[in-house]
Amino acid sequence: MVKKRVLALLACLGLALALPFAAFADMGPKPSVEVQTAGLDQDCWVTLLAEQTVIGPWNLPGAAMPDWFEPEEQPAWEAFAAYGDPDGYHFLQWQARVADASPATWSYMAPKHFKILFWFPQSGGYAVTEALDRYAYAAVYRVDFSGVDPAAGGVQTVTAQRNYDYGGEALGLAARFALTLAVELLIALPFGYLKRPYLRALLAANLATQLALNLALNLTAYCSGSLAMWLLYPLLELAVFAVEAVVFRLAFKKAAGKGHPVLYAFAANAVSYALGLWLGNVVPALF
Repeated sequence: MVKKRVLALLACLGLALALPFAAFADMGPKPSVEVQTAGLDQDCWVTLLAEQTVIGPWNLPGAAMPDWFEPEEQPAWEAFAAYGDPDGYHFLQWQARVADASPATWSYMAPKHFKILFWFPQSGGYAVTEALDRYAYAAVYRVDFSGVDPAAGGVQTVTAQRNYDYGGEALGLAARFALTLAVELLIALPFGYLKRPYLRALLAANLATQLALNLALNLTAYCSGSLAMWLLYPLLELAVFAVEAVVFRLAFKKAAGKGHPVLYAFAANAVSYALGLWLGNVVPALF
């Protein structure tokens, strides 16, 4: 009876493992740069000046503003188009309003190397950063305007600091790790392995493989984006299953009434994988 229930469970989990990635098909490769500000007390526009003259749909401005801009955006477009960067960086016709409470994000094919350029409508002046790089797939920079006078006109220099949420990423990793470890230990209970003779090997294998899995997912998302992470996820889970299956097969002695250690490894990883897919949709902050 127990074996029949386990097999039925595995069949359901197999369907979960076969879930298509259609939900992620529209994500595409979208490296981004978010610009945050502090101490900005007036209306302001921002753009990124790129090394290239063309990046995907982004290119140099022509004689007239393209139709996709709203009329109220024209002054900013003209100001950015008129700016001449001494280092040869280019305005590629991405622009946005920015405020302390409202960051601006170049969310599709942001440049790898760039400067952040601000324009103040009230004075017609500019503020520009040094050359920066998109250090992560979704890079975040924070610009402090303390000591900057937007009414001064001309071109002022401001400093941008990396402001990626490493703390949030660490918390997400820790939460995923704890949840997957708890699930795999819970699955060990009906298989009869949550007992002292098996506990050392069970904990050692799960701690090592689940920590490695979640670190790999975080690093992939940081460097290559969420789509790459989700595509790599099932392959990493299969690798974890293979390692645990070998370890448990060697460490556990099959006893009457107990499930096979390889079957346990499959069930535990199938459940944790299905849980990861579900959490990725319900609580995306964990990823």
